[in-house]
Amino acid sequence: MRRLRHGSLLWSLLLAVAVVLAGCAVGAPPAAPAAPAAGEAGAPAEEAAPQEVIELTYWHTNPGPAGEAQDELVEMFNQSQDRIRVASEFQGGYGDLATAILTAFAAGEGPEVSQLGTFEILEFYKSGVLVDVKPYLDGPNGVDTSDWPGTMLDAGAFDGGIYWLPFNVAVPVLYYNVEAFEEAGLPGPPETWDQFFEYARKLTVKDENGNTTRYGVAYIYGWFSWPLQSMIWSEGGNITTKDYSNITLNDPVIVELMTKLQDLVKEGAAIMPDPASGGHRGFFKNGQAAMILDSPGPFADIMEQSVGFTPMVANYPAGKAGRVYAPGGGGIVMLSTAPEEKRDAAWEFMKFMLSPESIAYYARRSGYTAWYGRAQEAAADLLQDERYRIIHEALPYLRGDFSVNMSPAVRTAFDEAVAKILLELADPQTTLDEADAKAEEGVKEEIFAP
Repeated sequence: MRRLRHGSLLWSLLLAVAVVLAGCAVGAPPAAPAAPAAGEAGAPAEEAAPQEVIELTYWHTNPGPAGEAQDELVEMFNQSQDRIRVASEFQGGYGDLATAILTAFAAGEGPEVSQLGTFEILEFYKSGVLVDVKPYLDGPNGVDTSDWPGTMLDAGAFDGGIYWLPFNVAVPVLYYNVEAFEEAGLPGPPETWDQFFEYARKLTVKDENGNTTRYGVAYIYGWFSWPLQSMIWSEGGNITTKDYSNITLNDPVIVELMTKLQDLVKEGAAIMPDPASGGHRGFFKNGQAAMILDSPGPFADIMEQSVGFTPMVANYPAGKAGRVYAPGGGGIVMLSTAPEEKRDAAWEFMKFMLSPESIAYYARRSGYTAWYGRAQEAAADLLQDERYRIIHEALPYLRGDFSVNMSPAVRTAFDEAVAKILLELADPQTTLDEADAKAEEGVKEEIFAP
């Protein structure tokens, strides 16, 4: 799915829509029917007038079970009380949802609450699209965040406010071929990145002509930068500071890791298969690769569709700085077009969606994680499965920093560099130097440039 590019595009879209809608004021909500006065027919004096129902709209992404589960949670909320009624509306992929929100924002319209991916958080904050929910979060009707993992609450924190809260949280996962590990005499999945590189070579099988028949690892085509973040952070490196004041795509740690990843390709121990050939997941499920770095998203498919071997999951290896993982998924936000008189009700709905029971329900239905302690207690039955328990063990080590996602300039430059290094076997140092310069220049054009 295509993502929003530079901040200038955002403002172009806002301007275009604003021109079309110029002069079209947002209409006031229709007045509720007046309650009959005491003594009038149908209105006994001893009965209080019924409370007006507050109508809200919730926009979301995620098709299939992950989207259906959100619709089901909305209906559960509606059934739990009679004061607020929420309509759930699917808006397509993350990019489609973001575009729909911007278009509605330019018209002064839109839902009160929405799911939102990580790519748009900072751009939408800077554009005034999002409401600061910190007063609600910290208020008397707030949410207990004491058992939220890592720095996830910081992911939506800007200038003293909180503009995005995690909802559907994914963690990095290493899938591996149990029988391949046994054949190679390996005791289990790699515990460190040094072991990862060592194991990739030991797991590789070649025929008598030197052609690889099973790769030690298959890399993700097109978005390998996501698993790379966990590798880089855990080895003590960094791609950029959160405020983009110091972009370091050519960090010595990154150069070293990209060189090691490239060496595996040169030796025939690793491959980055394109989607037409089945991609990294297809290579793994068919036994053509013994390991892949991925998310829990394909968990069910991998467990059910792998042929001729036993698939298993493990946490990403640790580096010199320990275990540090880049989260995936999306969150939930309140939009600034929500009328003031509806915002308390919008918060009630957000609080319901973030409750332990709701997050546990969503984990069972969608494959995302029950990502904080009380939610895991509510999903105790799910965690009886060793595979799910292993996935959840990554949660305390999440670093809630989506700075690479949130800057199109940084993300694009890094993704292009990764592709050149692993597909074209370009020199890592030169390629990353060029990418760093491109990112530093590109970020100047973004509305959130330092």
